[in-house]
Amino acid sequence: MKLHMPLITVIWLALAACQSNTDALSPKDLSAIKTSSAKWVETYNNNDWAALAELFAPDAIMMPPNSPEVIGRTAIADWEAKFEQGFSIAFDIQTIDGNADQAIVRGRSCVFIPLESGETGVDIGKFLEVRQKQPNGDWLITYDIFNSDLAMNSDLQDTCPFADKE
Repeated sequence: MKLHMPLITVIWLALAACQSNTDALSPKDLSAIKTSSAKWVETYNNNDWAALAELFAPDAIMMPPNSPEVIGRTAIADWEAKFEQGFSIAFDIQTIDGNADQAIVRGRSCVFIPLESGETGVDIGKFLEVRQKQPNGDWLITYDIFNSDLAMNSDLQDTCPFADKE
């Protein structure tokens, strides 16, 4: 039996390696994540911070640039209301990767910022979200980090490279 044990182990490992990955993101999951991202943009553009916060897990952590982390839905809604009131945004999702329970969404963003002159400045940046699938099929944001591509103290851009002002 001792002689057969290594052979059985090798066969078992080979068979396990041949199994398809049933944990991959399904087309339904990808669609749900894209829909949730579109809802995020819609609520942001409406400056509906309470609705936006509902797209985050209750204990989510948002990591804005040049600021301490913001933890929890209420704190996220308060931060958005304080720092981003009147702004609008456009997303260009670059990749969605993960498994049946957790996904990483990476993309570009343009934040449209109203200026005193009446014009709109554009802050071009990037973001990375970690999303967790909920029992009801929703994909809530658990971690969100974003930052600008623009150098510190540089002027905002006039246009977004991938979207018109929302």
